[in-house]
Amino acid sequence: MNPNNLTALLPILIVVWLGFFLCLGVWISSRMVKTTFQKRMQEALAGPDEDEMEDIVAERKAEEMSKSLVHRLLSPVLQKVGRKMKGRANNAAGQQIRDMLEQAGHPLGMNYPEFMGLKVLSLLTFVLIGITTMAPAINMILKIMEVPADPQLTTMGYMLWVLIFAFLGFSGPGFWLRRFVDKRIKQIRKAMADVVDLIVLSIEAGLGFDMAVGEAVSKTQGPLTDELRRVLDEVRVGKPQGDAFRDMAERVKMSDMSLLVASIDQASKTGIGLAAALRLQAQEIRERRMAFIKEQAGKLPVKMMLPLVLLIFPALFIVILGPAAVQMMQMSARGELAF
Repeated sequence: MNPNNLTALLPILIVVWLGFFLCLGVWISSRMVKTTFQKRMQEALAGPDEDEMEDIVAERKAEEMSKSLVHRLLSPVLQKVGRKMKGRANNAAGQQIRDMLEQAGHPLGMNYPEFMGLKVLSLLTFVLIGITTMAPAINMILKIMEVPADPQLTTMGYMLWVLIFAFLGFSGPGFWLRRFVDKRIKQIRKAMADVVDLIVLSIEAGLGFDMAVGEAVSKTQGPLTDELRRVLDEVRVGKPQGDAFRDMAERVKMSDMSLLVASIDQASKTGIGLAAALRLQAQEIRERRMAFIKEQAGKLPVKMMLPLVLLIFPALFIVILGPAAVQMMQMSARGELAF
């Protein structure tokens, strides 16, 4: 077959394959969603009375429909694939992934099975893309480099191309999760001082500590609010307050959060004024955040050096020296310029 015809048909083949896998995934996920939903309804409706059945069905249906379409379609498939790898959750790598999911607040409602299913699905997708694009890409690279045709070299190029895409597919979800963790930590660090100040004001107004935290939760939004709401829920079901806050610090894994929890625990045990301790912590959090901002600002000149050298300086040279170079070329063509 003519290579030009193969190159022209490549986008059509990619679209056809992706459409086929998308339709197959939608069909499989719809079947799994239906089966899973029926099973959950049967388990939920086994115990309650008939008067409560309609409320439970409506609540579960609203919970399912509140999720995005992509989540409802992909979640059953990811659970099915990831459940095969559930045993790996007990080793060091699996525990690290579970800790990162906790630290990220379970983005998109993902637990360990769904995340491993996402990694497998991403790996298969990128490998398929690599296999589909390896022939035209490697041939084009060899043609640009003017390398003579060699079957062994071409085969090695194919393998390297597929391995690169396989690495991207397997590592992509991990990079996405780390980025989500960093973003969530920044949001928590930014909101900590204001939330602590609101708790201090509520305590000074006469509320207890639990009620003050509940007031802060009701008045704010964000990842820190979600963590505090989880702490209050755990305390309501009987978990000791200190253990609930320590578990929150363990999930978030921030030095500021660990110091804040230690201060709350120490003030509760020693009888020190909790409002004064929290106010001091809020001041220290602001000072540490300002020091962090100054540190990041100090790194800006070094980070700006690369774009300055590669992008801005060449453009300036073209704008400044370009007219002079054109004028010198014209003078040289007319013989008016002698070296």
